[in-house]
Amino acid sequence: MNMPNMSEIFIVNGIGICLMVFLHLTRIKKTEKRFISDWLFDTMTWTAIAGCLVETLTFILDGKMFPGCRTLSYLLNSLCFIGTCGVGFLWCLFVDFRIFNSTRRIREKAKWLVLPLLLDIVMNLINITGCGIVFTISKDNVYKRGSMVIAPYLILFFYFIYSLYIARQAKKNSLYIKFFPVYYFVVPCMVGTIIQGSMYGITLGWASVAIAMLFVYIQTQSLDIFVDSLSGLYNRRYLDYMLGQFKSDSKIHIYGVMVDVNDFKRINDVCGHSAGDRAIRRIGQILSESTPENGIAARYAGDEFIILLQTEDEASVKKLLENVEQATENFNQSLEEPYTLSLAMGYSKFNASDSIENFLSAMDAEMYSAKHRHYQQFGRDRRRNKDEARGGQRE
Repeated sequence: MNMPNMSEIFIVNGIGICLMVFLHLTRIKKTEKRFISDWLFDTMTWTAIAGCLVETLTFILDGKMFPGCRTLSYLLNSLCFIGTCGVGFLWCLFVDFRIFNSTRRIREKAKWLVLPLLLDIVMNLINITGCGIVFTISKDNVYKRGSMVIAPYLILFFYFIYSLYIARQAKKNSLYIKFFPVYYFVVPCMVGTIIQGSMYGITLGWASVAIAMLFVYIQTQSLDIFVDSLSGLYNRRYLDYMLGQFKSDSKIHIYGVMVDVNDFKRINDVCGHSAGDRAIRRIGQILSESTPENGIAARYAGDEFIILLQTEDEASVKKLLENVEQATENFNQSLEEPYTLSLAMGYSKFNASDSIENFLSAMDAEMYSAKHRHYQQFGRDRRRNKDEARGGQRE
């Protein structure tokens, strides 16, 4: 087993820590609204910082003798293995959310994606008893790899491969631009992990995570031009790009749904513009969670949104509308805000022989028909309430 080069360990992990601290401070300055992807990325950043520190401590403690040192070595090495798989788990969730923009989807994915991580945690907890399945710490406090040390590495590589699978599946769906830099993270991490796993004493695992995250951050900055900063949905620029792609592909089958907020001005006037901003964010959440994997939701303009659905089945479009209506009703019943939401929706099918303008106009016309019905019903309800009030006064 190679003896560790402490100078190299201090330099490499020190660089990793500096990169992550710089990245974290930069993101704090630039981020106005924190989305789930921001939380996931920041958690990976702090995990990488902790990983560099803990790994350095494990090498410092190796072979040292003082009361409690052996127990501390077991604990720190276990944290290193758990943290490594934890980063892989968070990375998969981050990739999924950045592509599909759905909290509902990552909640469902997390239920089974966490299982390999839990397996790693259980193995390390059992290993602390001294059975040596992952690693052992000898009586003179020297670290040695165990018979099943390969298991955490396999779990980590499973997460890497699954993130590539997510990106590949999204690429097959023509609603998603081939843009997310999965390889910028996976390749450096794989290389660093393989080198460190094959040669004890060379520490590249956590430093490679730090470098990979910096690559991802740089690349995703250019992708944020496609995201609306308030709603968290795709924006008009992305929508225009995708509509242009559909026009050149006669084989694609697309339905579009136009969504408009009824009485949005009243929310701003009565509850204030900050409440209006919260309403836009809430609608973004409702639409993203209601939109299936074969669709995308975008903020079109102001309080207008568009959902594109790749399907030939009109029934799936109606199902989407039902999901949005149910999610909106659930929000209204929660009484989380001093206002309620009402959405007018209309849909149409995209034909390659038709123009983009006609496609949008058809959606718009259907949406305004729904809006007109809403206001008609609202007027009838007001008149009925007035009549009931007058009747009560006469009695």
